[in-house]
Amino acid sequence: MPLLSRIIFDAHDQDKSGNIDASELKAIVYKLGHPMSDEEIETSLRIIDKDQSGKITYDEFKKWWAQKDRFQVLKDEQENQKKAEEWAQWLQVTTDHFNYFDKDRNGAISREEFASLYDNLKQSYDLGSLDDALAELDANHDGSISLKEYVRWLRGRTGN
Repeated sequence: MPLLSRIIFDAHDQDKSGNIDASELKAIVYKLGHPMSDEEIETSLRIIDKDQSGKITYDEFKKWWAQKDRFQVLKDEQENQKKAEEWAQWLQVTTDHFNYFDKDRNGAISREEFASLYDNLKQSYDLGSLDDALAELDANHDGSISLKEYVRWLRGRTGN
């Protein structure tokens, strides 16, 4: 008698290719009571598809199916990927903001460059005086603010 995973896989491999594609995966999860959006299906496909071929082999399906909490695993991984994408976007915006004020493009914001950044930041944050703010951001006390120092400080202020 074939395994349940094999029965489900074969029943949904509509084109008999030996693989499950996105539309076939969507049918499986729907029939099992876990409907997903097209975006969630694409993410789930990437999670299950370990060899990144764009399709799920039976071995990949069987490994996923063997997990007792298979749908929770997909949900958790989707949330993790979403958080990673949001973090990457936040970091890009933060880096672009830093680079805008790094006028001489040396990778650090000098005291002179910081005056403009300070005026911009004090619109959103309680910073105290310019000297206080510079001291708070300049963690290594070298007189300038590196991107790393700026990211670390802003993460502390925004919770990112």
